[in-house]
Parts: sequence; structure tokens; C-alpha cells
Amino acid sequence: MSWRTIGDVAAEVGVSPQTLRAWEKQDLLVPDRTPGGQRRYGPEHVGRARRIADLRRRHGWNPAAIRTSLGEPDSADAAPPAADAPAADAPADGGRLRRARLASGLSLKELAALTGASVSHLSSIERSVERASTQLIARITDALGVPMSGLASFTRTDASVVRADERASVVLEGGVRWEELLLPGHDLEPALLTIPPHGSSGGPYSRPGESFAFLMSGSLRVRVGGGLGDHERVAEPIDIAEGDSVALPSRTLISWENVGRKTARAIWIEVLSPKAWSDPMTRRIIKAASGFTPPDEDPTPDRA
Repeated sequence: MSWRTIGDVAAEVGVSPQTLRAWEKQDLLVPDRTPGGQRRYGPEHVGRARRIADLRRRHGWNPAAIRTSLGEPDSADAAPPAADAPAADAPADGGRLRRARLASGLSLKELAALTGASVSHLSSIERSVERASTQLIARITDALGVPMSGLASFTRTDASVVRADERASVVLEGGVRWEELLLPGHDLEPALLTIPPHGSSGGPYSRPGESFAFLMSGSLRVRVGGGLGDHERVAEPIDIAEGDSVALPSRTLISWENVGRKTARAIWIEVLSPKAWSDPMTRRIIKAASGFTPPDEDPTPDRA
């Protein structure tokens, strides 16, 4: 397991180290300790810290109310996995991220600065020790200048039809699974999103284009915030149920979480720029990451 320091966790969650120490005194978040007494935070601590921070931002609750909401012990609020839940131990391939980063010419330190993640966390993801959240993948692909599906691993490269057993898929933090429904190169980026109970986006993120979601089963709590400069605004929750759909504006902070006891499944579509795949650097990064080269959008040269 890859452990993180109090500074790493504070940066990822968006609070100060002093706040984490206060939560420890309040028995909200108690990390493990090394023999020398240093705090050690694992993925389960980071996930709990995110939930605590979200409850404080949304409701302003005191420690007692937060403990009641979370359940004690921490695992008490976790519903049994649904029969159709994705396997939590499905392998992750951080090698694609590493190849993409190297093709872009960025160091781990530079990518960390662009995404707000710690160098140690990014390194753990590249070594497939930990999984990234959807929020972090969105930030990483934005920093690299590629669509999110550009880092997927596709088994088919020569057909417009993607069979059910040919989908590129990745399991992210909390067992959240994204399955790509088309090969790269289209103006739409459709995916099948599977979210187990308590699975989430990992925090607010934004996309350059408009997104659309249709909930096939389960329930989902979606939050749509302000613009990119309005990070402190508390967004009102939108609870959607099976059969509901929601439009998510471009360049607006969004987040989502499965607060129910059943696995949620949704069709998730993002509208891309018509030139999303045409930039030479974008194509180079995707080729390095997955071996797939998006087709030329206009192979016919301009005529005078």
C-alpha cells in the first residue's frame, strides 16, 4: 500500500494540515502511525477525509452530526456490494498515464503542479499501486490536452462498431468503472459509467464541452456549481433516479456521488471540440499511451 503524508492529504482534499489534526482530535479521521509516530494515510483515510470535507462544506455540521452521517465505525455505512457491482480489485494500468506524461514532456512534479495532486500520489497511480478519481483523470487529461478517452486501452482500432466485449474500460478510485462506447476520433465521447454505493467523482471537476447523463439504474446525487472561478460556491444537490437524465453545462464545476444502496449505471456523453483529435501533440500522446492513433478528421488536403 502507498501511504501519504498529512500534507499530501490536505492538498488533495482542499483543507489545511491543521484541519486534519483537529479532525483527529475529534475522532473523525484517525490515521495510522509509523513506529516513529509519523502519521500515515491510506486510500481509505483519503476517501473518509473527502466525505468529511464535503459534509462540512454542504451542511456546516459539527463533529457529532458528521459521525452520525458517516456511521461508526467508518465501515458501518458501507452497504453490501450489489451483485452487479464492478470488481474492486480489477487491475489498473498506470503505465498508460506514464507514457502519456512522458510523451507530453512533463515531469511528475510539473504534472502535479498542473493538477493539484501530490507527486507521490501521481507516482503511485503510474505504478498501478493506487487508482485515480474521475476528478483527477479530468485534471490530468486537461493538463495533457487530450480527451479523457484518449488514455483508454482499445482492442479494436479499425471499426466504427464496438462490441460489448471490446469496450475499453478502467476502474478508478472507489470502484467507479468507465467503459468507452466508441473509439477515439468522434465529436462525442460516450461512456457507460458504473458507480458502486458510496462511489463518487472524487470532488468537483469541469469539462470543456457540455455533458449529458442518462441514469439506467440506481440513483445518483449530482452537484452543478458555478464557473471555474467560483470554487467556493456550494452547489445545490440534484437527485436523479432510474430513467432520469441531466444536462451538465460546459466549463462548470460538477460532481456526483452514489448515495444509495444499489449500484448506479449511467450513459455519460461529453461533447468534444471538432478539432479535439487533430492536434499533432494530442495524437502523439494518445499513440504513446495506448498505441491507438485517431483517424485524420480531414485526410484530403486543402485545394487552392
